[in-house]
Amino acid sequence: MTETTDPLDTARNRRWTAIVAASAATVMTLDITVVNIALPRIGSDLHSGLDGLQWVVNAYTLTFAALLLIAGALSDRFGRRRIFTLGTVVFTVASAACMSAWSTELLIVGRAVQGIGGAMMMATALALIAGAYSGAEPGRRERAVAMFAAAGALAATAGPIVGGLIIDSMNWRVMFAVNIPLGAFILYGALRRVDDDRPGGGTIDGIGSVLAVLTLFAMNCALVEGPHKGWRQSDVDLALGGSAVLAVAFVVVMVRLGDRAMLPLRLLRIPSFSGAILLSFVARMVSFGMFPFLIIWLSASLRFSPIRVGLVLSVLAVALMVGAPIGMGLAKRMPIARVLAIGMLLTGIGMLTAVPIGPDAHWTALLPMLLSTGLGSGLVLPHLLDLAIAVVPPAEAGTASGAVNSFLPLGTSLSIAVYGAVFTAKVDSAMPGQALQRTGVPAEITAQVRDLATAGQLEAAARLAPGAAAPIHSLATSGYTHALSVIFLISGVGAVLSAFASLVLVRPEDKLAAVPQSARHPEPVRRQEL
Repeated sequence: MTETTDPLDTARNRRWTAIVAASAATVMTLDITVVNIALPRIGSDLHSGLDGLQWVVNAYTLTFAALLLIAGALSDRFGRRRIFTLGTVVFTVASAACMSAWSTELLIVGRAVQGIGGAMMMATALALIAGAYSGAEPGRRERAVAMFAAAGALAATAGPIVGGLIIDSMNWRVMFAVNIPLGAFILYGALRRVDDDRPGGGTIDGIGSVLAVLTLFAMNCALVEGPHKGWRQSDVDLALGGSAVLAVAFVVVMVRLGDRAMLPLRLLRIPSFSGAILLSFVARMVSFGMFPFLIIWLSASLRFSPIRVGLVLSVLAVALMVGAPIGMGLAKRMPIARVLAIGMLLTGIGMLTAVPIGPDAHWTALLPMLLSTGLGSGLVLPHLLDLAIAVVPPAEAGTASGAVNSFLPLGTSLSIAVYGAVFTAKVDSAMPGQALQRTGVPAEITAQVRDLATAGQLEAAARLAPGAAAPIHSLATSGYTHALSVIFLISGVGAVLSAFASLVLVRPEDKLAAVPQSARHPEPVRRQEL
């Protein structure tokens, strides 16, 4: 039905709901981009190698991705505002713990708890918008979701620069302190201005929730530890085999539980919903997933300061922010499926232009990739968020929001693990023990030098072998650029394939099927095509 009048309180609460949700998107995005910028400094201060730094990122993204589905289902059961506010408290307290961590292990634990709170916030943010704008005039919910996406884009734009300024002028711990006042503002707005929703009833899929968490954890353990311990080690093989068995068990449980499952598989039979999930995964894989390794190249190989690294990465973020409104405008003139295809194709082409990067390349060699990838991601991301909740029944908005949001950080987490394996293998092959010994590195410390170089800590590696500083830098740079070339190739091919998949999966009739017949607009020309 079309709403003809809006009471003042309802209109105000709707605006506040959009502001609170957008603020949550800002905090979540800042936390990823700023921490990426700080990785070299964190590794130096806490004496952490590449595997530890990967877990500083993955501890957050893994728990975030693994718990989004659970948080979405819990919100449908116990109330979305309740889960959102609890998540805000958990995230804010965990940020304070990260700020005071004195070891890599404690920082990883703090980041994991941050991921728990972040999952509770993000799984419910879009569902809060969907509930607040239920019955509103056509297009108002879409504009609120666009505001949510734009806030994330703005944070992505500011994040690298803010991170660089913090690291250059203060301390990496300050970036976690920033979350505390932001969390307090979000909590105030949610408690005072966001309408409390009634629990929807139903049961919680405890078995499916546990299986989802264990599957993702085992998979990431294998991908992160394999390159360092060796792929034939028993614990790595156990993690790989265990993740496969757990994944099969998860699917079996989802099939048996039907509509009582944490992710009802009938939703995946909606092609547009499956398309939103696929594109969410790939969009993050080709953006945030490559950031840690691009940052190591910029900071270690090109010897850029944190603020210069932030300025380079802001090129992609600014292009993303420019692309978002362009994508919204294009959606008024063509089916959303085409907009998504154009965005993923731009992203893929951008990645493929960077494949020929060489050891002597300047950062400007990546400028076409940064611009094209950012613009393509801007065209895609805002539509994915609204698409997921537009093609499912309103009562399942929390589950749908949790599902599509879970594949955003899952794309980041799994790509960091996979790209980390590629990165480690290429750097190791460029710095074999014999080559290091020929440069003057003593045989007993070649492995330590290689580990430091892989983590981007070339100065620390050079201090172990002062006479071999220049050769170490040259060998490591060769490994970095070769690894980046492979990462760009994987990302580019994945994005191009996703462009074609979006044309097949995203269909206008899916959106109409999710809307009750009585609520559909009688004039087909006013419907927005998918």
